[in-house]
Amino acid sequence: MHDDVDAPRRVEHFAEFRRIADAKAAAVELDRDGWMVKVERRRVTHGALIAAQIATVDVETADRLTTQVFTVVDSHNGRYDGWNAPVLRSL
Repeated sequence: MHDDVDAPRRVEHFAEFRRIADAKAAAVELDRDGWMVKVERRRVTHGALIAAQIATVDVETADRLTTQVFTVVDSHNGRYDGWNAPVLRSL
């Protein structure tokens, strides 16, 4: 796709939680680490979390940030559901 992996862009990571309280606790931790975080209620007790940062998507950065979010989500009984970022074409 000719993505310029070294160009910064908004990268979003997603997670699901069975308890909204767990999603909120994970959000507090990620916010403290500099992430922009949003928690949405799913059904009565479940929660979804979106954590975003402006970052590059080179392999090293993507691995480091994914591991950071995964570790926080896992420590709060969540299920990491991947990440998304726009493709920025290289010239």
